[in-house]
Amino acid sequence: MDMQLIFNYTLLVGGEILAIVALLHMIATRRSPSSMIAWMLAIFIFPYIAVPFYFLFGHRKLIKRYQKFRFSLKPIESGTAAGRHPVERLLETDGIPPATDDNSFTLIDSPSKVYEALEESIQKAEKSIEICVYQFTIDKTTKPLVELLCEKASAGVRVRLLLDSIGSLGLYLFPAPLDRLKKSGAEIAFFMPFLKLPLRNFINLRNHRKIFIFDGIETYTGGMNLSEKYFAKDESLPLYRDFLCRIEGKATHFYAQIFAMDWAFATNSVPTLPKPPSGEFGSASVQVIPSGPDTPSEALVEALLSLIYSASSQIRIVTPYFVLNEDFMQALIIALHRGVDVTVIVPEHSDHAISDIGRGSYLRELHSDGGKILLYRGKILHAKAILFDRSCASIGSVNFDNRSLFYNFEATGFIYSEEEILSIEEWMEKIMKNCIPYSPPRSVVKRHTENFMRILSPLV
Repeated sequence: MDMQLIFNYTLLVGGEILAIVALLHMIATRRSPSSMIAWMLAIFIFPYIAVPFYFLFGHRKLIKRYQKFRFSLKPIESGTAAGRHPVERLLETDGIPPATDDNSFTLIDSPSKVYEALEESIQKAEKSIEICVYQFTIDKTTKPLVELLCEKASAGVRVRLLLDSIGSLGLYLFPAPLDRLKKSGAEIAFFMPFLKLPLRNFINLRNHRKIFIFDGIETYTGGMNLSEKYFAKDESLPLYRDFLCRIEGKATHFYAQIFAMDWAFATNSVPTLPKPPSGEFGSASVQVIPSGPDTPSEALVEALLSLIYSASSQIRIVTPYFVLNEDFMQALIIALHRGVDVTVIVPEHSDHAISDIGRGSYLRELHSDGGKILLYRGKILHAKAILFDRSCASIGSVNFDNRSLFYNFEATGFIYSEEEILSIEEWMEKIMKNCIPYSPPRSVVKRHTENFMRILSPLV
């Protein structure tokens, strides 16, 4: 028999078997119908490209691999306020501890003030400094902070840096700039290193969390990475418009648990957790929600959908990217039909051109149903925040898009206290002053391109 014929037949049968296995995996992992249809369409049209891509990029959960490192997020003593928000109870059913109500909370959006705050916190740290960021670059702004970290590590302070191997690709491939930190005693780990066991470390599952923890008491979280692109003494240098929130108090204990779990997964070494902070630091009510491949439930997704469906007056969304699944789009449209004021604030142009094309059909649909779409002009808007009826606000690393909501490792804080929600609303009002209203594109070609990208959006 012709060997070429045997090879072609084997390739055909093998491809069909792998396609069936991929389909069974989609069903077993309970993917959304739109996601399954998109993947099936891709496999039907480009089988020998789409099937390998599915096995490399199609996984969403790593529960079994995370299980031995999992910390049980247990409630801690806190002055829990009466009249708790309904979504707080919903999150508790998904294993998320209730909010702690004795934290201090400060939103810092000035690039120079962020630098000063981080510099001061590093200088004051006496026991530990733990930093988890997606992107870390050693540049003119971060070099002085690196020197401070070296000094602290040399003085006996435990310094740990957890970096994503894709977000911090330069340092992952060429780690020499980290040598001084290592020699001073700092510990550095790369999350899900894609060059090491590439079939186990899926390149599409990235640690997008931004957590800075000092002495187990103080946390900074938000959208900022450790880079001059986000903050600097010179406010003209950053490329992005973003913020960090400084939280001091018992909520830090939950951020510390998330960091510890990620560190254990990256290093195969389980660190000792600090005790929860004692005392009262303020009156901010904060509930900490991890999400991503390491969580068995979709707690954050359920909570956000519940908040959208229960909103009675307004929903404000600030996000750099806006490529959603149909569940969220339907929820927002129903909110509009109920008379809720829905405002979406996105950058005029983000740092991902494909995402900008992909968001087009979603923005058009919301706009046609009465939603307010605002485009931020100036620096690239990279901040993430959502406001619901002045009763709950969301801050953290999660973008309002499919990748953040369903694929990335993220950390989100729900804020329930009135004063802190007001500070987030005031920040949004400031952002809106630099916005222009969205106008749907007139070009038929552009509309069709946006519609086509909507078909492909579940793939990512």
